[in-house]
This record gives sequence, structure tokens and C-alpha cells, in this order.
Amino acid sequence: MKLKSIVVGLVAATTLAACGGGSNGADGSSSASASAKPIPPTWSLTGLPSAEGDNAKPILMVKVENDPSVRPQTGIEHADMVFEELVEGGITRFATVFQSDIPAEIGPVRSIRHVDASLASPIADIFVFSGGAPRTMRFVEQKVPSTISVVTEGGVGMYRSRKHAAPHNVFLKPHELIDSIADNQSPSDGFFVRLNPNAASPTPSNAASPSGTPSPAPTAVITPTTGVSIEFSYRENPTWKWDATKSLWMRSERKTPFTNPAGEQLGVNSLVIIFVKTIDAGYRDPAGNYVPRSVITHSGPGYLIADGKRQKITWKKKYVASPMTLTDETGKQIAVPVGKTWVSLVPVKDGKVTFTSPKPSPSATP
Repeated sequence: MKLKSIVVGLVAATTLAACGGGSNGADGSSSASASAKPIPPTWSLTGLPSAEGDNAKPILMVKVENDPSVRPQTGIEHADMVFEELVEGGITRFATVFQSDIPAEIGPVRSIRHVDASLASPIADIFVFSGGAPRTMRFVEQKVPSTISVVTEGGVGMYRSRKHAAPHNVFLKPHELIDSIADNQSPSDGFFVRLNPNAASPTPSNAASPSGTPSPAPTAVITPTTGVSIEFSYRENPTWKWDATKSLWMRSERKTPFTNPAGEQLGVNSLVIIFVKTIDAGYRDPAGNYVPRSVITHSGPGYLIADGKRQKITWKKKYVASPMTLTDETGKQIAVPVGKTWVSLVPVKDGKVTFTSPKPSPSATP
């Protein structure tokens, strides 16, 4: 089976701390093309250096449960990217994405939600979940491109474990699944547009103010941050703490470290928080709970958090298969810094995000 190849045009973008540079010739034309250097190979999702051709390795998305009863989950720490979404009962579920580091086992694997079609379509070659409600399955069949290999319970590499009781015991051996697919090479530019080193920066405007003085170029506000608390609901309140020694954001469930089975706390390089509209998915779970449906095929506010700092963003995703673009407060497109990324889809109506700032240093004694 020939799998999807996504090619997205690269554009000029900035990170939290810097922007791409370029020079102009004497006639004002760009000389970027003349001085452009070959872009070294990088992993599609993290932007980190890779061996030549590695960015064509398959991108695997797996739905993983986050009910407290199944923690610690298996394999999440290997993910290049994780999406966290609100589901019924006030808990969250993860869409975990792997390419550069495929673990031996991933799970527990759980069912699909509508929003997962918008997460998988721009990047996935293989999409794994354990079934779903009929209404959601029909949506996925209509929206997810047929070039993505969709695998549900009973597929190659999926099995029932004794670690948990059903339905919390479906696990995946991803290498078995990947090896069973004949053609799984699919270069991708990732879910978010990353920085093109050879792109020229936009020329700042020197428009004069009414007084005749050139107006200063607008700048985005970047705020030092040491902690983040995200309330998806009354039941789910993950927290993140900046570890400057590791240059990672470390996750906890409230005050309890979020760990893998070996007891190692999970950390990522960047957090992206997007506030999303939630609507009724149109069905109830077996316990009668309302099932929320997160909608990300539009735009909204959010935050990009990396390197101990945060800034406000606006996100936009036009279609199910579109990548997501981020812009800062000035309207300039920005890129997620390289490394592992965690994306939180927070309900705009009922969700809440609070930040902790560094304590001011004591004044020096004369």
C-alpha cells in the first residue's frame, strides 16, 4: 500500500527567542537564494537532526488512554508529539505520535474521537485505535485520507494484555505492525510549520507616525514562566514545571509526577496550548456521560511555551487535512522550537490555564 506523502510550503517563521534572517541586494531584491545552504536532514516531527532518509520513516499515531486506573502508561515517553484532548467523564485521552523513537510496546490503546481525524490527517502514515462509536467511525471513514493505514483492534501487533481488565487492556507492538506494511515511507513537514533556515525575514515597516517619527515595530510579549496548570475539567488538572537543568517541561497529575513504568517522569521541550470549541458529539458513553467533541478546523487563541518562557499565540487550521499555523501577537508566523512537543486542546468555555512566574531575585545588599 502506498502511504501518504505531505509536502507543505515552508514559510518564514520565528521561535520564542529568534527569527530567521536574510539579506537583500543593492537593488532591494533578496539574495537568500544565492547564499542558501543545503538544509541538513531532520526528523519530521521534532526538527532534530536525523540521518539522511530517516525523515521518510513512517509516522505512527496511537490513541492512548489516560484514565487514572491505567497509569503509568507504556511507551508515551518515546513519542515525538502528544495531543491531549478532553473526552467523556471529565478525563483526557492522548493521541501519541511516533517516528524518531519507536518503543517495543504502546498502550493501553483506546477508541477514537472526531477530533483525531484532524490530528492524524496532516501527518500520519499509520493510525491505530481500538474502535469507536458508529457516528465517529463514519466521520473518520469520510475524513481521513485512504492513503493512511487505519488499524483497529485485531490488527497486526495488537493484543490483549493481563496488565488491566477489559476494555483497558489493548496494547500494541508497533514494530510488528510497521513491518507488516509493504510501503511505509512518507516524508512530512510535521503538524506545525517549522523554521526554514534559508527564508528571509520580512522587512520591518518604517511607516511614520502622525508626528513624523517612524513608528516602532510591534513586538510580541515573552514572559518568564516556571509552571503551568491546565484544568481540562473538574477531574483532569495536569501541571508542568520547568526544569532548567534538563531544559524540559516536566509533567505531573496535579502534584503527582507523571511517570512511565520505570518510574521516570515525563518531560518535553515545548508546550502548545490551544483553546478549542467543544460541542456535543451526538452520543453518550455506556455510562450515559455526555461526549464532548473538540473542534480545531477554525482558529483561536493559545500559548506557546518553551525554554522557561511563554507567549500568546493565535492558531489556525482551515481543513481536516491542513497543518496548523501559529502566529504571535503581532501577526507574525512563528514556529514551534525543535524537540518533543505536547499539545493541549483546552475547552475555551470551561477550561482554565494558570501560570507561575519566577520569584524575583532579592536585592543586592550595598
